[in-house]
Amino acid sequence: MFGSDIVDVALGMIFTYLLLSLICSALNELIEGRLKNRATDLENGLRELLNDPDGTTLVKKVYEHGMINGLFKGNYDPVAADKTNLPSYIPSRSFALAIFGLLVPDRSATNSTASFRDAIAQIGNTKVKDALVTMLNISGDDVDKFRENVENWFNSTMDRVSGWYKRRSQMIVFVLGFVLAMAMNVNSISIANDLWVHKAQRNAMISATQGYLANRPQKEGQIGVDGGLKANIEAFQSYGLPIGWKISRGHDVKWWVGFGVVSLLGWLITACAVSLGAPFWFDMLNKLVVVRSTIKPHEKSLEEPSKS
Repeated sequence: MFGSDIVDVALGMIFTYLLLSLICSALNELIEGRLKNRATDLENGLRELLNDPDGTTLVKKVYEHGMINGLFKGNYDPVAADKTNLPSYIPSRSFALAIFGLLVPDRSATNSTASFRDAIAQIGNTKVKDALVTMLNISGDDVDKFRENVENWFNSTMDRVSGWYKRRSQMIVFVLGFVLAMAMNVNSISIANDLWVHKAQRNAMISATQGYLANRPQKEGQIGVDGGLKANIEAFQSYGLPIGWKISRGHDVKWWVGFGVVSLLGWLITACAVSLGAPFWFDMLNKLVVVRSTIKPHEKSLEEPSKS
């Protein structure tokens, strides 16, 4: 059937994007782990939250507080170029308790909102003072509610920090996807054409896809693959994907120009697809497998012979 052939081609394309996305995601994690960009993002987020662009006042005090300082080795230096020692994650409760400790060092006085109000009045940072006063007024006389408000204040900024990380990661994965697509000639246009023209290759890809899903059952919150970069590269190489460089000699300049344009476009399509991430393609793969099973029900069970 024409429709089922399209679904099979789409499955092969999605499976290719999934495997390449896993490799690029693993490479991105290695890069982020080496550069500790999450720690830098977190520090920049705290500087914005506490209106301390230089990190020399409130941010420095927060990092030096016992609730936070225990999360990393060494000391906080706001002017240091190397921030790899800083934590990449701070629990919101630890941040709130650190703020409480800075406002009211006397632990016995932390049960009264009046003591917090007096301490906030002494803050010279107008933006932080206004934020804390607003949160304190909303909480009334409930110190626990005030702490929850401070935690939510921190979490809202961390959501923005996560957005910075995701956007940067998507760009890095796009670049990695383009480089790998060019190095291994993962050309979306040629792959789609090969799968459409060659039924045997299309069937082989479907079998590989089904085997992949059978060996990696989907779990809540996972994309059904483990093993890291090495395992993902081995999987990519083992499924016989229609990729790689196979160019015969004797072509003229016009052919090379056309080949270069089509290849560049195909690599860009691959890189854009990979930038969507492995979870996206794993979810699409599972959904399309269900669609395919409705189009080709005879593949799930043997057809019953006619009773006539």
